[in-house]
Amino acid sequence: MSEQTRQALRPRVGGVLTANIASEIKRLKDGPEWASGDRHAVSLVKDDALNLMLMVLKAGASLHEHHTKGPIAIGVISGSVRFSIGDDQRVVSGGELVALDRGIPHRLEALEESAVILIAAIE
Repeated sequence: MSEQTRQALRPRVGGVLTANIASEIKRLKDGPEWASGDRHAVSLVKDDALNLMLMVLKAGASLHEHHTKGPIAIGVISGSVRFSIGDDQRVVSGGELVALDRGIPHRLEALEESAVILIAAIE
């Protein structure tokens, strides 16, 4: 993404978008939100049917239990997270993906500094 496109992008009909994930992770970590908080995120692509969000988390950062209206997938780029669905806890590490149907309560905790991509279908 260019320096001037910090908002989530909406692909034009028939269009293509590209993003350099390593550069986006660096940009997130260079921001004041990362220095003062335990996580920072940005939507890379967002349109009527899809939200693709990049999130960096410090060790111990967590997302409280919640559910989504549409199915989701979480891909861990680096680090490792604990993905919990009720009593079912799974460690998901760099290069791995977990997918979940809509409406299922879940939570996430970073076991170490991590970068994840959240892919959410918007319904």
